[in-house]
Amino acid sequence: MTFVYHRREKEEISPYFNATFAQENLKREKQRAGLLAAIFAVGILFSLLFYSFFPMPAIQTEEKNEVIRVVFIFLAFMTLYEWNIWNFIRIWIKKGVNMPQAAKFMNATFEITALTVLLYLISDKFQTPILVMLSPFSSVYFFFITLSTLRLNFRLPAYTGIIAGLEYLWLSLFLLGEPSTDATSLDAYQMLPFTYAVKASVLALCGLCAGYVSRQIQRSIRSSIERSETQNQLITFFGQQVSPAIADLIIKEKGMLKSQHMKVSVLFLDIRNFTKYADKHTADEVVTYQNAFFSIIVDVVNRYGGIVNQFLGDGCMISFGAPIPLENPAENAVQAGLAILSEIENAVASGQIIPTSVGIGIHVGDAVIGNIGTETRQQFSITGTVVILAHRIEQLNKEFGTKMLVSQDVLNELSDAPALSESLGVVDVKGMEFGVELYKIS
Repeated sequence: MTFVYHRREKEEISPYFNATFAQENLKREKQRAGLLAAIFAVGILFSLLFYSFFPMPAIQTEEKNEVIRVVFIFLAFMTLYEWNIWNFIRIWIKKGVNMPQAAKFMNATFEITALTVLLYLISDKFQTPILVMLSPFSSVYFFFITLSTLRLNFRLPAYTGIIAGLEYLWLSLFLLGEPSTDATSLDAYQMLPFTYAVKASVLALCGLCAGYVSRQIQRSIRSSIERSETQNQLITFFGQQVSPAIADLIIKEKGMLKSQHMKVSVLFLDIRNFTKYADKHTADEVVTYQNAFFSIIVDVVNRYGGIVNQFLGDGCMISFGAPIPLENPAENAVQAGLAILSEIENAVASGQIIPTSVGIGIHVGDAVIGNIGTETRQQFSITGTVVILAHRIEQLNKEFGTKMLVSQDVLNELSDAPALSESLGVVDVKGMEFGVELYKIS
């Protein structure tokens, strides 16, 4: 396997991001509606407390019940409204339906305007109507602005703050012109339009700040989704060659696997007469056959915790026990080899691939594993005598007319030798100083 590292321009996120972010956005919208519903429900309780235990000097006693009644209706209505929004979004999430941006702007407008209407309706119950704009009721604007940060969009919180500021300023200027039954209840500062213009500006600025925070949250979520997508892409890429556990390790180590000695079992596989087949068939036919054949190999190798180190066109090199150690790499390799022979036989019988014969050679021993190469190009490598000997053992299948050969070292590692194993004696292996005792397994 080769890991290539080089700087490049960040690519536009695929539809995966759009779909994932849309779902995340809906979840936040649902969370916002749920919080508002809870806030308004709690508001009903607080209104009862204020009504029962706190005086309201700015309101005539006979008007107090009317104010509470209007406030109760508003709070109950908004609780039901937000709860219904929450419920609709819950259904949309299940169905994978997105919420249009226009609907969010309409929702923000409705919420702010509903509060403005409430302030207007109860203003005439105050001895001095403008006092409603200084009452705790007007602070509810800030709940809408603050929770708009969950909408993960700069424009929505900014819009919420601006429209809240404009409606607050408009109603304040309107109520300043209304007659008061208690002129002594206001000082000169409270009668200045500038006072309410400042608060309106604060609401608008809060919206802009909320928009900024919302954008930062959006970027954080985007970054998280990008990392998740990148990891999924890497796992998908490596998934054709390695097991998920090995793919996770490679990603965790960012492809830079530390060089070390490990006990590994190496399996070489060769497709018999592949060159003749390739010469008589088109490139598309050859590639189609290779893909079907190697999909069988990869599936078996992953099942037994191995890694396909190299596809060789007419074969492949497979290792067991590196980079993730196995309790018995030789056992895994032999079991995988037998499974490969069985799966190929089944695939031929079912017509999945053309009649195919293979040769398999397995050896076990110490190897050096790790990355080799430069800063811009890294390759995971397994080197050592174990690799050379496994390759030479595979080649001896042609000489003995066998399908699978293993060394004595491999057989010694097995908990139970395969029933059909047969010793071929000590065999001279090209390039090796000493002979190797081989066993036929099939």
